[in-house]
Amino acid sequence: MDSEPPVVPSETSRPSLLSPNGDECKNGDSPSTANSHTDVDSAKTENDSLGDGCKGPGVMSKRQMKKLIKQKQWEDQRELRKQKRKEKRQKRKLVRQAQVTQNQEDHLNKRTRREIRPSNMRLVIDCSFDDLMALRDVKKLNKQIRRCYAENRRAIHPVQLYLTSHGGQLKSNMEEYDKGWINWKDIHIKSEHYKDIMKHEDLVYLTSDSPEVLHELDEAKAYIIGGLVDHNHHKCIIEKWTFAGNYL
Repeated sequence: MDSEPPVVPSETSRPSLLSPNGDECKNGDSPSTANSHTDVDSAKTENDSLGDGCKGPGVMSKRQMKKLIKQKQWEDQRELRKQKRKEKRQKRKLVRQAQVTQNQEDHLNKRTRREIRPSNMRLVIDCSFDDLMALRDVKKLNKQIRRCYAENRRAIHPVQLYLTSHGGQLKSNMEEYDKGWINWKDIHIKSEHYKDIMKHEDLVYLTSDSPEVLHELDEAKAYIIGGLVDHNHHKCIIEKWTFAGNYL
């Protein structure tokens, strides 16, 4: 008796598998495999939806990381800040001590000023060499005159300070760079020559070119210093003019 050929089920007649949630499993996937795919997709979707501050337990956000770094830096620099505060306190202490010392010196200077005894001796700066100097030398002369004035003001026995033949480049330079000279005190600024305002017998011209050495000062005399900055370009000019009768 002839046997019947076996019946092979077709694709359409193959029974479908259902996943636990009721979805049909295709391509030969078992229910467990299909379920695992679903869990991975849902987990990925959930992670994508999380922000920086919501990454799950045990995960630190960027903001928390920056805050932790700053806090660590603050702790590490604690000793440095302490040392800086100590240095500032010491600096303020030194400033206070310096102020106290300065106040004491000012008080001493004021007391000294009350004990000043002016001298009758006259010291004359002869400014009649203006045409023999370049402008840069005139500026140097101006600085030297200002220093002489300042030192004489601070002296315990100040002399009677004179500027004679004041004019020309020197006056222009003083007006341009030091207009306060008009208000100078304890100084006689004259445009006249010194021989026109002082007696001839009282005049003593001081120069390094003279062979005579001065051993003592006479308060009745007027001692003259040449206001000439020439770097030895006009050597012995004061001595020559003095002997020629131009000054004395």
